[in-house]
Amino acid sequence: MEKPRESQDSLFCKVLQAVCFWKTAPELDAPNFYLYAAGRPNITPENQTRFRPPASGWSLLVGMRPTSRGAIHLTGPNASDPLDIQANYLGDVRDLEQWAIGVAQARAIGNAAALRSYAKREVAPGKLDRGELNQFIRNGLVTFWHQCGTARMGRDKTSVVDGRLKVHGVEGLRVADGSVLPRVTTGNTLAPCVVIGERAAILLQDEHAASMTVQRAK
Repeated sequence: MEKPRESQDSLFCKVLQAVCFWKTAPELDAPNFYLYAAGRPNITPENQTRFRPPASGWSLLVGMRPTSRGAIHLTGPNASDPLDIQANYLGDVRDLEQWAIGVAQARAIGNAAALRSYAKREVAPGKLDRGELNQFIRNGLVTFWHQCGTARMGRDKTSVVDGRLKVHGVEGLRVADGSVLPRVTTGNTLAPCVVIGERAAILLQDEHAASMTVQRAK
């Protein structure tokens, strides 16, 4: 959205504090979409070439929990060997369908009557046919870098830690960060990581207290 000049500074401060979460289907156990408001034009170079946004504007950034899954492979035996990372964006056709819903929701919010005093016009994507919209989505995809799950909690053969954050089969080793999350959280990972750290502290305190009680009993 392009901003009216008179509201640029105040809008920049306000919109960074706005976020919403929603489900595209009621049966989902958690929101699969989230939207952040940014007080600046936020657009990929590919889409910028076509839409040419103004210097001043605000954006609604749509995030989604994807169905597509990528892969990371080793390229050699040494720690310094680079990784082969395949993001596989839109590898599952359902994601493109969901993205169309997400973009439509963002456009509806951005063009709502309540926000008309904060915008002169919609810059991108505007009304596009489905083929053009798909291209806009493909050109606009980025990652939020909320990777987690590499040491996920669980009881199956692919899990790494148990419910007390202990690494399976290794004595005296715990993991207490975003890698233990079984899946990526819908929002940012900072708050969940704080909770994990606090939980780890409680577990260690309880075990220390139990150990001291045993020693005194002896």
